[in-house]
Amino acid sequence: MKVSVILPARNEAGLIKQTLKSIHTYLLKSGLTFEILVVINGSTDDTEKLVIDYSRKYKEIQIHKSKAGYGYALRTGLRVAKGDYIIIYNVDFYDLRLIDLVKINLYGRDLIIGSKRAHWSEDFRPLKRKIISSFYNLYLMLFFGFKGSDTHGIKALKKSVVSKILPLCKTYSGIFDTEFVIRCQKSGLQIADFPVIVREMRTPRFTDRLLQTPKDMIELTLALTNA
Repeated sequence: MKVSVILPARNEAGLIKQTLKSIHTYLLKSGLTFEILVVINGSTDDTEKLVIDYSRKYKEIQIHKSKAGYGYALRTGLRVAKGDYIIIYNVDFYDLRLIDLVKINLYGRDLIIGSKRAHWSEDFRPLKRKIISSFYNLYLMLFFGFKGSDTHGIKALKKSVVSKILPLCKTYSGIFDTEFVIRCQKSGLQIADFPVIVREMRTPRFTDRLLQTPKDMIELTLALTNA
């Protein structure tokens, strides 16, 4: 298996079919062997039913389940992924060009982050969300010496990274992917940013990031203390 795409999905009935079709079609044209792992995490709408219907038509699409929460979904996907390369997308945020990076061995990097804040990226989110992202990245730089521009972006990584970093991670909430990236940097892995275009395709999960972000920062600080 060359590529595993991990797609966490929670109450995404409005977007899931469009996203699956787009990713699946692109992968078929790429000529790569692949699997798409849809991780249902606490959905209460028709997301799971829609994915089941789609998976009956295409053998490459698999359904997995986890506890509710983005971190739980990512952990589940990373554990079961079989590909030499792993791509993490969101139902409402993905850039198909990350698939092309597999063909050039991720530019020789271990982890590539589809960054909202990288040079040449186009971020069409509301101004308040951009400011919060900048503040959050400053916190990561000051407290943990983070050298990149984003941790919550979509990602492409080598399978070898998972076996090395996942056992070290302590968080299970939405802050998990930030912890994962910070630990990759601390372990000396090669990381690079990749510019992407970001548009909101639905209402954000957290209606008030000003309240959620401090909670995430506290959890991350505790997890990485003496890490």
